[in-house]
Amino acid sequence: MTRRAAIAGALLGVLAAAVAVLVRGPVGYPELGLADPGLAVRVAVPVLRTVVDLAGAATVGGLLVALVVTTPPAGGEPFTPQGRRALGVARWAAWVGAAGAALSVPATLADSTGGGLPRGPDLVTVMLARGEPVSWMVAAALGLATAVAAGEVRRWTGGAGVLGLAVAALLVPVATGHAMDGVGHDLALPALAGHVVAAAVWTGTLGVLAVLRLRDPRATWRAARIGTAAGVATIASGAVAAAVALRGAPDSGTDYTALVLLTAALGVLVGAALWRRRTGRVTRPVELGVLAVVVGLSAVATRAVPPVQAPGATSTPTAVLGYGLAAAPDLEVLATSWRPDLTALVLALTLAALYAGGLRRLAAEGARWPAGRSLAWFGGCALLVVATSSGLGRYGPAVLSIHVAGHMLVATAVPLLWALGAPIVLARRTLREAPPGGPEGPAEWLEHVLAAPTLRRASHPFVALVLVVASPVLLYLTPVFALTQPLGWLQPLMTLWFLLVGVLFLGPLVGGAPDGPGLPYLARLTFLLASMPVHALVGLALLATDRPVSRTPVLPADGGGGQVFVDDFFVRLRLPWAPDLLADQHLAGVLTWLLGDLPLLAAVVVVLVAWSRQARTGEADLLVRLGSR
Repeated sequence: MTRRAAIAGALLGVLAAAVAVLVRGPVGYPELGLADPGLAVRVAVPVLRTVVDLAGAATVGGLLVALVVTTPPAGGEPFTPQGRRALGVARWAAWVGAAGAALSVPATLADSTGGGLPRGPDLVTVMLARGEPVSWMVAAALGLATAVAAGEVRRWTGGAGVLGLAVAALLVPVATGHAMDGVGHDLALPALAGHVVAAAVWTGTLGVLAVLRLRDPRATWRAARIGTAAGVATIASGAVAAAVALRGAPDSGTDYTALVLLTAALGVLVGAALWRRRTGRVTRPVELGVLAVVVGLSAVATRAVPPVQAPGATSTPTAVLGYGLAAAPDLEVLATSWRPDLTALVLALTLAALYAGGLRRLAAEGARWPAGRSLAWFGGCALLVVATSSGLGRYGPAVLSIHVAGHMLVATAVPLLWALGAPIVLARRTLREAPPGGPEGPAEWLEHVLAAPTLRRASHPFVALVLVVASPVLLYLTPVFALTQPLGWLQPLMTLWFLLVGVLFLGPLVGGAPDGPGLPYLARLTFLLASMPVHALVGLALLATDRPVSRTPVLPADGGGGQVFVDDFFVRLRLPWAPDLLADQHLAGVLTWLLGDLPLLAAVVVVLVAWSRQARTGEADLLVRLGSR
């Protein structure tokens, strides 16, 4: 497979997008209330998106090849010569992606306004109303940052950070796409995000291997493993996103349905090609070409109207949240009204599977592992699922008290259980180190991550304490909550943020530092006790205020004649059983205090018990030394 084959595959994807637009014609614009912007704009928008997606895939693929596929011997240089070339491919691909995203800003503006570009105040109004041009501006900025940073990578952890930027650039346009609207968009958005990332990994690694003409058997084996895993994830996540989008009126969205079915058929074909390539019956150029066509058709599908967005009788909660909330949230309803939070569910299942794999490897070696640690880890994974996918997760976006209960469990109880599970200790005991002269593997990558300066600074007790204190204060005691609550795509990110902050804070204090004894127990207790008043402060503030935190002032577009109106997200949901906002906010204050501080109190007890055991062990060792004299 040559560089020419990779370029031909990319051109084939662009050609597929252009041909699909010509075949479709000006379909979808009347349903959205938009005027036909003309053939040039209709072709430019999906073609540019295809270029951006393929360039983003090459960026991700180049970074993965440098970080994971072509790894150097342990203890040597951070990158092999082939890895450096892969970084160069990623850098140039990022420049192309940034340019394509920048050009997509005026293209999507023209697409929204019938072919013309608005000027002056109308430009800002259209950009904010549509959202898509803004997302392309952000994607262009992230692509530019990725291109610059990729040229400055000197360490493995630096490359991992650039990979995070590249993935973010891929995902930003998804947040303003059609997955954000319609019934079930709470499921469609994370599924589509996972689909985009997995497809980029699959396509990108394959394309970069073509450019580099890699022949090393070990690197080829690793690339095949990555491609297989990414292919399975691409097909599975795409199936979920398509299943949600195709729910709707049977006589609507036929254009979108045809594109999805065609893309799905090609996806099955390329999946079969991936499997048959293992036996040498299908070549990589065929697989890459079909993948590029799938990317082009997917870009065209983003301009179509899914059946799930067809006009119909949809309640306000369903339109805003993606699902209905018919019953008031009593204990029985909270226990039985499950709806999966795909982001948290996949994270919990992945972490549980990795931990179980470590336990299995220990058992195969005849080693023992404390059962309490296993119970704590799996309990933390289960609690994460309960807090996000049970009635707590379903009703959280609509009821402040339930939202607070779920966030407090994620921010304190889950990290405490995970800290007790000692995953770093288990990983170090089960991950095999690279043999002398052998390429780096998961054991070395784990040590790179743990030694990363950014992680060390973020997990420093002072920094982590500031994050723990600032996060709930900024969210609930400022307008941040009222401004972010309507943005559904932010909710999983907020959950992950609270989870990350809790892990950074409680991990070193309860489980100890990964590379040594860590802080003295007295210092650990001091930091734990210093963090506890923040939940009481936030709780008391929620109890004392006479204005709902979900309420924000809004100035109408016409100026309102000097009047400032008040908008409330919870009121806008129009729930038939809507609770009293202030009474529910007072309950949220109590839950913030209890659910925030009870796990921290348990952490204090754990640290005291560990301190007591250390003291007894030290006394016993002293007696042994004295008796031996």
